[in-house]
Amino acid sequence: MKRDGALGIFEKDEGAPQPAEVRMYNCKDSINLLLEFLEGNMSPEEAQHLKEHLRGCSPCVDFLRTYKATSGLCKKALAAKMPKEVSEKLTEYLRNKIKSTS
Repeated sequence: MKRDGALGIFEKDEGAPQPAEVRMYNCKDSINLLLEFLEGNMSPEEAQHLKEHLRGCSPCVDFLRTYKATSGLCKKALAAKMPKEVSEKLTEYLRNKIKSTS
């Protein structure tokens, strides 16, 4: 396993895949394939095409970093307790909103 520092990902060291065809991924492809890529469920050829796109697309690299950080941030958010005062104010606000719409 080796780390691709530019992309901030770990990948299996299976040697460079030999491209059977030239396939250029765009940003939409990149976003749609990120989960498969991060879970290692992508063929070496597809992963190589995606990495080539990511190396030339800083918005997609930023999205990848955000995507990878989301899971940890969600765990932290779910583990944190809301202060009692905030909870009470939020409950009151929501009750008033429900009453005003019914």
